[in-house]
Amino acid sequence: MSQGVCTNLPRACSQAASRALLPCPDQDARCPTCGAPLLPVGDGVTSGAGGAAVRRAVVSLAMAAGVLGVGWQWWAGDDLQAVAAAPTAAALPVTAAVSSPAALAVAQAATALESDPPSVGTAHVFALRGMDVFGPVLGPDLLEVFLRQEGHVEIHRSPPDPHGAVLVSARRPGGLRQDIRLAFDGGAASPGDASLRRVSSTSGAELKDNQVLVGFDALAVVVHPASPIEQIRLPQLRQALTGTGLDAARLGGAAGPLRVHVRQLNADAWTVLAQPLLGDTPHGAALQQHDSDAALVQAVIADERALGVVPLSAVGDAKVLAVVDSLGSVWKPTPGAVASERYPLSHRLVMQLPTAAPSPVALRYAQFLASPVVQARLRTAGFATASPVLVTAAEVEPLVVGTSVKIPKDYLALVRGAQRMSGRIGFSAESAELDAVARVDVDRLARQLKEATGARPLSVMVVGVANDPGGFCANRTLSDQRAASVADALTAQGVTVQVVRGVGRFAPMPVAGADDAARERRVEVWVSDAPVRQPAPFKCLSGTGQVAVVGAAASAPGFLQSGL
Repeated sequence: MSQGVCTNLPRACSQAASRALLPCPDQDARCPTCGAPLLPVGDGVTSGAGGAAVRRAVVSLAMAAGVLGVGWQWWAGDDLQAVAAAPTAAALPVTAAVSSPAALAVAQAATALESDPPSVGTAHVFALRGMDVFGPVLGPDLLEVFLRQEGHVEIHRSPPDPHGAVLVSARRPGGLRQDIRLAFDGGAASPGDASLRRVSSTSGAELKDNQVLVGFDALAVVVHPASPIEQIRLPQLRQALTGTGLDAARLGGAAGPLRVHVRQLNADAWTVLAQPLLGDTPHGAALQQHDSDAALVQAVIADERALGVVPLSAVGDAKVLAVVDSLGSVWKPTPGAVASERYPLSHRLVMQLPTAAPSPVALRYAQFLASPVVQARLRTAGFATASPVLVTAAEVEPLVVGTSVKIPKDYLALVRGAQRMSGRIGFSAESAELDAVARVDVDRLARQLKEATGARPLSVMVVGVANDPGGFCANRTLSDQRAASVADALTAQGVTVQVVRGVGRFAPMPVAGADDAARERRVEVWVSDAPVRQPAPFKCLSGTGQVAVVGAAASAPGFLQSGL
């Protein structure tokens, strides 16, 4: 027992940061720089007095790491994880299995922890907030499956604490323990927490680099099961939320004011609802707020004069209303409409990773949620999958198309009899460039398309839509450029694209709502069992009176010739 490593935080001590080997003549030796206990590294430290010193030092290290809110076993990086999981870590040759003194120290301590683990376990690897997205049953179930997949054993789930949070404890094969706290509050998470969040589907900028798309859900407007009301317009919903008074007679019900139920105003569900509908307008003081989706639904079911807004995956026995957008199109929150993000109150479910204290296990959990097995489980729970699937045109179209919406004839001819890949590749106003979010969406589409086209011969069609400021020709050209951007990205990943076509705009500009305009700035990907051909270039009359040709060649979509 002649050498040891400092157990202080790396940021608090240079010796700890460098993982330097320090003189360690006895079990009470301390770091000469900061005074923290030394963790002995050497022969014979896992039993007797030396073993006790290891255990005391390990507990000190765990308590210190708890300040950061991350599991100490991840301190030394991936090499430490591999060593800590070894069944007889102390017997491993230093030169072959361990790349740092700190990794060796923890490896030697693993045997001692196996026979005498700390009574309270180690610090949290991460505190996972916002689990009301999945609920108190599905959330812990998925976490337990993940921990078993990671090799953990002795997984225990505590009863909910006074705040409703659940603690899931597990032990790694090497004896190291970790606790993960699941908070079912739906509120905003701190930068150091991993969390599940709802993100507006019409604002791609909100999906940040530290977020992983898990799936899609939507906010549903619900009423009493026996209510005669069938639909609600977005301005009417806005009126209900501002508390200016909404009479049920205006919606087709019996005369009298409606009582409006929403989630707590600090919940993600409220933020996703309020941002596009209220903006800077204050909410009504009479809104009845609820801590959980289940409580909200029960309140609506018990009151014939109630109207509530709740995630689609939690509607229960309440009646779901169709939503009429500002163009007059009537939408039901069907899986196809939600997955294609055409239903007006669609949103994305994302796993937000900690930024202040990055956690490898949090990243792997996010990747686990995006895996095919979990995606299938989420579909059965009422969520739309993050993995694109083939849907028919009827599944992504509104119940009623607004009278002002004019669907281009060449669009109808292309998609007749075809199936659409769910999802939506969105663009910023007046732009044909793929941003970070769009590139992720294209990558996901490419994987699914290669799988689909590998199973049977399929023709792939990339169709661009634009609803931006500018004239008819300008939107045709911009939509063609958007289609070309996506087609180029798919081709680069090995997908053969047969048709690249911009069809301009479906709705008049400007539309009444900014969110409606954002939904029309998109590219759709369709597949057909039948062979298809690139349509002839589209000719239109520009604002200067010249004839413009859009999409002159499939190899150069967006090519524009004027004065022909």
